[in-house]
Amino acid sequence: MKRILLAIGNTDYSKILRSHFANHSDELEVLEQEIMHHKYLDEIVELEKPDILLVHDYYLSSDTTMGPEREKEWITFIQHMRAIYDDGIRVVFLCERPKGDPFLSRLVQNNVLDIFNNNAIDINEMMEQLKDRPRYSRVSKFVVNSVSTNEIVGEDTENVDGQETESDEQTSDTESTPAATPTEKPQKVVIKNVIEKKVEKKVKVVNKNVVKRDYSIQIHNNTEKIVGIPVKKKLVMIGSPIARSGSTFISHILARTLTNMGIDTTYVESPLARPYTYDRFIGQQHSADYRSRFYQFSKYIDPKFKSMYDWNKEDVELICKHPTNEPIYEESDVAFETFVKVLFSNKSTVTIIDVGTDWRYELYQDVFEIADHAYFVIEPDIPFIQYLEESKEDFIEFLHRQIEHEKSFFLGNRFDKSVLQNELLKDLYEGKIITHFPVFNVQDVFQAQFDGIFLNDYKDYQKLIDPYLEPILEDILPKEFLKKHKKGTGFFKGLFNKKITLEKGEESTV
Repeated sequence: MKRILLAIGNTDYSKILRSHFANHSDELEVLEQEIMHHKYLDEIVELEKPDILLVHDYYLSSDTTMGPEREKEWITFIQHMRAIYDDGIRVVFLCERPKGDPFLSRLVQNNVLDIFNNNAIDINEMMEQLKDRPRYSRVSKFVVNSVSTNEIVGEDTENVDGQETESDEQTSDTESTPAATPTEKPQKVVIKNVIEKKVEKKVKVVNKNVVKRDYSIQIHNNTEKIVGIPVKKKLVMIGSPIARSGSTFISHILARTLTNMGIDTTYVESPLARPYTYDRFIGQQHSADYRSRFYQFSKYIDPKFKSMYDWNKEDVELICKHPTNEPIYEESDVAFETFVKVLFSNKSTVTIIDVGTDWRYELYQDVFEIADHAYFVIEPDIPFIQYLEESKEDFIEFLHRQIEHEKSFFLGNRFDKSVLQNELLKDLYEGKIITHFPVFNVQDVFQAQFDGIFLNDYKDYQKLIDPYLEPILEDILPKEFLKKHKKGTGFFKGLFNKKITLEKGEESTV
């Protein structure tokens, strides 16, 4: 059994690959962990120790720009891998480069023997190739007779003894062999007699400097034409200034609603708060060895104990603390960098962070800067409202600044329509309470907890919940997507077929 670690950086692309790998599970196993940024390659490879590392040249996020700088980064990483693991880890390189690109030749020289350089990949052919051993004959076509190391990696070609390296000896022939430059845009592959489906997305890279990247995926099949809907990868924060206001309850039902709509969703419990979600879904019966990814990246990890870091409940990926095998982390245990690392470890389109009452921590003040949406849960409790309005505590004043931001709204919990007409609430919150939730039947809520299921999945509660969640969904998701969903169009149907084509757009820094 060959264990495969994906470092694609594109969740839709990865999803397609995973669906095909599942058909070859007797020989190929895809690890649940996935790398979403170049800077975590070394760390996660060391942690997972896969047999095969499957990377994408363009879609895997990086702090370097495309061109010689990115190529140098790849070559340095691959040489580092060979120095540590020799040939123990097989690197599979996906890219969109012309056959004569000197960078591909450089990859082959560094023993990368699986290169897929077209924007259309025969998935079945890839599966069979990965089952087989690496063969030089498959990549010999990429080797050019002359490659300038200076062009490719931007390094000084003189070694410590002042002698020329092997690549220097080859440089003299470079001028006689024209080759495509690394930045040259690859030719589009034209496939006739197929029907195309396009899904356009923007991927937001979670970093202090937020970078948005446009791309489209074309899936070719012979049965139907379905027009995709642009969807953004979203980071959503939900919390409250006061404990027991319902931020976790709302986070859970929102996450489950999104997965019911076919949207990959991850729920993240605050590592700084008391554990709740593991027991809420009776984790000990289903995932006794589970630990959160905060534990995986913490100083508390004990390699002697078996641990699993992936837990999926009704299609919602859960990142929450084990109540007895993990501590309540201190802020010093979870730096912003660690939190971002956890976010990169999930593949979901929507990630919901249940902040609870932890807004006071600087960590969440930093996360707020990169979040797409922030929701503050309030109750119709006058002393609570007065505290929120008049308190001079630092974190309340910080909340006031957050709430004034255009991406922030209030969510009313345990509200009644008549309460919203009260002059006090209208004066304070008019236009800022995006929706409100009623008091749901206490017996039903308890029974859902007793059964360890989402309230959405109890009786007909999803239909009951939908009207209250609709304003949030309209805030998070494109109108066209919601319109198609209401019509019952299964636009994900027929997604997984033989040929996939990915086209990239321009990068822009925001």
